[in-house]
Amino acid sequence: MNELGLDALESLAEGSRILASGIEESAFHVALDWARAELAQRGPVRLLAPQDLDGLGLCVTITFMGSSAAVAEQLPTGDEPLRAIRALERMLGRRAEAVVGLNTAAENALLSVVTAATCGLPLADGDGCGRVLPLLEQTVFTLGGVSAAPLAVTTASGDDVAVESARDRVEDLLRPMILAAGGWAVVAGYAMDGPTLARHIVPNTVSRAAAAGMLSGPRRHAPWQPKRLCRGTISALEHADDVPRRPASGSLPSRPTSVVVTEDEGLRRRFRLEAHNEVLLALADGAIAAAAPDQILMLTGDGHVMDVDRAAVGARVDVVVLRAAPAWQTPEGHALARTGGPTTALDPAQEESW
Repeated sequence: MNELGLDALESLAEGSRILASGIEESAFHVALDWARAELAQRGPVRLLAPQDLDGLGLCVTITFMGSSAAVAEQLPTGDEPLRAIRALERMLGRRAEAVVGLNTAAENALLSVVTAATCGLPLADGDGCGRVLPLLEQTVFTLGGVSAAPLAVTTASGDDVAVESARDRVEDLLRPMILAAGGWAVVAGYAMDGPTLARHIVPNTVSRAAAAGMLSGPRRHAPWQPKRLCRGTISALEHADDVPRRPASGSLPSRPTSVVVTEDEGLRRRFRLEAHNEVLLALADGAIAAAAPDQILMLTGDGHVMDVDRAAVGARVDVVVLRAAPAWQTPEGHALARTGGPTTALDPAQEESW
């Protein structure tokens, strides 16, 4: 796959839903219509395999930040990605030569296509996470020593903001700014040259999502080789009420939620899923069964991902685990992926068992 046109976009859109457990449908369709319009006007986007990145200069990472629902309430003007790329270019004094998505999930996967098309740049076949994590600093780029800042933030209200900051301050600075600007923004950051990107990128995530999108039902998850933890029924939900949005530096911008799934077969275990938007920890009768950085998903019978916020008592689900990219399978990767989430230390032998 060396280019992405309108037909491949439809497959990518379907495949991008697999890693996203919190899709806001209206925002997703806004992003999809936006990508369709850009490709129809400008033609296919060139897709660069990781081995083709070595000869490139400046590569820029692009992402949505903020509330998905806000994207549908305050529609994009269409120039946000171009403004973000140009603002970052002005800061660095260099022109961008390629775009890479922060992750390849839902609206973010589509935004990377929009950005590449709008700016006339190739899109790297890969991303900075290989899965979805809630904080901007939670990437394999951070693990590789690449800072998110300097970065540029653009909003639908016409704001263009340049940010230079220590890497552990980015979230604390951007969240209040984006809330004040209408709830969402486009962020261009993690600037690096092609050889650095090639070393740290999670490879082939765009082509993998596009290939998965051509499959149907539960088969769509096959490219990620999921491991099923249980098949069961949601028997209880617990939400922590009145939790501040940002109670402390590094905390996750969401309320904690627990989902209890009672196994319908086999050992009839009770699985407790601890979540902040994404499920970060799965316990089986109190024993750790899986944890971030691996991705834990609840799937409906037709293979769709169930959003934690839409979980309902009585719903039947499969709880599955998708193994995270190798860069996450280190003590540093585990610590970064679990920032603000479960602090339970995993026994290495126990972790190896799943």
